[in-house]
Amino acid sequence: MVTMDEVTPGKMTEGYLAKRVQVLKASAFLTSKLFFADPQWLIPNIIAPFIFTLVAFFLFQGQTSGPDFLLYLVLGSGLMGMWGTTIYASANSIGFDRWNGTMESTLAAPMPLSWIALGRVLFNTLQGVLTAVFILVIGLAWFRTGFAIVNPPAFLLASVATFLSLSFFGLLMTTVLLLSRKGGFITNSMEIPVYIATGTMFPVILLPIVYLPFSFLLAPTWGIDAIRLAALPGYVGLPTTYWEDIAIMVVETVAYMALAFFLFRRVEAYAKRIGTLEEY
Repeated sequence: MVTMDEVTPGKMTEGYLAKRVQVLKASAFLTSKLFFADPQWLIPNIIAPFIFTLVAFFLFQGQTSGPDFLLYLVLGSGLMGMWGTTIYASANSIGFDRWNGTMESTLAAPMPLSWIALGRVLFNTLQGVLTAVFILVIGLAWFRTGFAIVNPPAFLLASVATFLSLSFFGLLMTTVLLLSRKGGFITNSMEIPVYIATGTMFPVILLPIVYLPFSFLLAPTWGIDAIRLAALPGYVGLPTTYWEDIAIMVVETVAYMALAFFLFRRVEAYAKRIGTLEEY
């Protein structure tokens, strides 16, 4: 017979920040296990962006050539993979709980839903970064071209900043899709327009002027421009410098973060009040 003195208590985490870091780690770890248990994501995250790269290469073949052009295409396909992963993760972050009947348990957890969702989106965005690197390596090997970055530290900084920007944009999208039963339809509808609006495969400046305000409100637009400025020699994109791109992206990312946490509080309170969030 086991007495109470023989029971080892669980590890208690104290402090506001420490508790939330623990939740982020647990949520991201569980999401990673679910991802590797369901490898269907290989198609939209790796295969599809690489096919887009091949299509773009054959479309522009003969018009321009050289390692810089190929690097431009491969970087674009990698960024497409990052965005596709983020947007799908946003839709399925809450939809997964609906499908598996775990919505009640998630809402009953002694932690705001926003932090649980953020841990999921962080992992999926990180997975998108790894996908981008994987596509970059395969693309450069496929096209048999060199790999030279103009400013590696600036490239790394812009990549990390874009990663964080995509994470909080994904969290913001989760709040939009939280009360919707049509998350898959919404994400499929948004995927291609955002590819175009953020300039993943061609400069944003080529878009009609009426679309530019929408592009400029998307933080990844500035991140992609900063990445290319740091990677490609002689790249001409938006009429801004590298540091101006970074500054605008940081401001918009902070706005995403503040709006996402505000909306999560409102939406979570509403969902608990009406009691129908688990319905699919």
